This record gives sequence, C-alpha cells and structure tokens, in this order.
Amino acid sequence: MAILEPAFKILIIGGCWQPAFCSTGCKRILYASYTVFVLLLMHTFGLSQLFNVILNVKNTDDLSDSLYMFIATVLSCFKIVTILMNHKSIGTLCETLRTKPCKPRNYEEETIQREYDSRIGSVTIFYMALVEITVFCMILSSLLTDFRHKKLAYNAWLPFNYSGKLYYVAYIHQLAALTGASVLNVGCDVIFCGLCVHVCSQLEILQNRLKELPSQDRPDVGTIVRFHEYLYGYVSMMQDKFKTIISVQLMSSTLVVCFILYQLTNTPLMSFRYLQFVMYMACMMAQVFFYCWYGNELMLKSVEIVETICEIDWTGLDNKRKKSLITIMKRAMIPIELTSAYVFTMNLNTFVSILKMSYSMYNLLQRRKES
Repeated sequence: MAILEPAFKILIIGGCWQPAFCSTGCKRILYASYTVFVLLLMHTFGLSQLFNVILNVKNTDDLSDSLYMFIATVLSCFKIVTILMNHKSIGTLCETLRTKPCKPRNYEEETIQREYDSRIGSVTIFYMALVEITVFCMILSSLLTDFRHKKLAYNAWLPFNYSGKLYYVAYIHQLAALTGASVLNVGCDVIFCGLCVHVCSQLEILQNRLKELPSQDRPDVGTIVRFHEYLYGYVSMMQDKFKTIISVQLMSSTLVVCFILYQLTNTPLMSFRYLQFVMYMACMMAQVFFYCWYGNELMLKSVEIVETICEIDWTGLDNKRKKSLITIMKRAMIPIELTSAYVFTMNLNTFVSILKMSYSMYNLLQRRKES
C-alpha cells in the first residue's frame, strides 16, 4: 500500500519531490530544472516583497498590506528548502511504515492502516480544495480590479520600470508565485499531518496486538515492548526533521492572522477584497489548526495504551510478561508530544493561544493607528 500518495503527488507538482517515473538521466535533469525554476520563482517573489517592506512601507496600513503576503511567501520558500534538504529522511520515515515492526501482520492490521491513510487522504483533498479555491478567488479579484488599472496584484519593489510591456511579465510572475506557494504549503502540511496520523494508526495496531496476547499460546510481549519503544523513537526522528517548519509555521500564522484581521477592519464589507481576506484567513487558521489537531490526536492516542493494558485479561501471564506490560504502561503514561522549538506543545490549547496572541497584536496595531 502506498503511504500518503496524494500528499506526495502535490509535492511533485510543487517541484520538491522527484517522481518515480523520472528514472532516466534526461527526465531527472528536466525535473531538476523544474525544481530550480520553482525555487527562483518563489525566492524572487519573496525578495521583491522584502525590498518593498524595506523601501516603500511608511505607515501601519502599508506594513499590514505588505507583510501578510511576504510572510506567507517566506514560509513557502522555507518549506521547499527544508523538504529538499530532508528528502531522504522523509522518504525513510514513510518507507518505515511499510517495514517491520510497523508492517501490518494480518488483514485486521492492514484495515487499520488503510483506514487511517484514507482519513488523511480525505483531509488532503479538502485542504487542497480550500486553498486552491482561495487562490482562484484572489486571482479573480485581482483580475477584476488590479489588472484593469495595470496595478500589480501585490505591492512589490522591482528593479525595472513595469509600466509598459514588462507589466504583464511582473503580473504573471506574482500570480504564478502565489499558486506555487499554495501548492507547496499544502504539500508540506499534509506530509507532516499524514505522518502524525500514521503514528496514530501504529498505536492502534499496537493496541490490537496487546488485545490478542491472552489468546496466544506463547505471548510475545517482548516484541510489543520493543515496538512501543520504537514508535517513541520514530516520533522523535519525525520531530527532528520538522521542528523548524513547525516553529516557523506557528510564528508566521500568528502574524498573518493578525495582519489579515487588521486588513478586514479597513476593507469595505461588500467587496472582492473583503472576501479574499476572509478566505485567506480561513486557510491560515486551517493550516495551524491541522498541526495542533493532529498533534493533539497523537498525544491522546499514545496514552490510550495504558487503558488497553488495563482492559485485557493478563492475569494468566507469567511474572516476566506482566513486568513487561508494566514497563509499557509506565512508558505510555508519558504522552507523545510534538513541540514547537521545545516550548509550545502542539495541541488545541496552543491553537487557542495563537488566536489570542494574534488578536492581541491586532489590537496593538489598531491603537498605534489611532494614536
């Protein structure tokens, strides 16, 4: 069974995951060229936004109007570079789920793994649809307003005069970068959340193996102990590869939601721009919500092991096996937690804290404007 297949297809489109059919040298060179093109597209757009913030921002309104897209672009650039640098490690993390001890041993365990993979597949489709519909609305809004007056979709500083024919090049460059950023964000987010979901599936498989122990002639508790310990190591390796993305994601989402709230209060209610900001904020909130939700689900699933051991009939086991189960219980009492910069735990409380922080920053901007 292919693990996280929809997510990897999105990464392929985003230019940061070489597809399996690129086996020959010519195809590899073509895809590498495409990857370089995406990198240049994203980074040149990000630089134009950066220089605009440095050279053209003069007040709070200019800052808010420029920073929300600049932060999102920087986040996309950071994600594609991180994915490319950790390409082999991410591939190993996914491949591990198809090998022992994670490999399903029977039809029931295969069903569990397939069910969880189906769940993240549905979330991937929903999330991709939400983001791309938002991008479509943003492009449509720009075409109906900015394009007619030969204005760029987003404030930018460019090293040439784009009032003539070069305007179309600059405008298409911005729309292409916007689309590329959306694809990269979705791909990276669903890979991380998908791995969290699959760790939950492995914990459920572990629970299933624990429930089967009393019915076995010679219960192999030692293998289960090693499997449980292995999952903690797996999550540690997963966090090591994504820790910087998690930290930057939470910080950038807090700032973007803050600036979008500020923009909403200064935008006419019945306008394309207002709808664009509402949908954009929905995407950013969904983005950070998925990280916190699946981190919370992983934490809750990890402590369920204790309840499962208490529920099974292990009175018939010998003392050695009972001690092994107690070892698992002691380990499971410390939940698996994903953290941001080893400070914030990825759970629903963190999501609420981010919203509160965004609102506080928004109030600060409003007071600065009024003063």
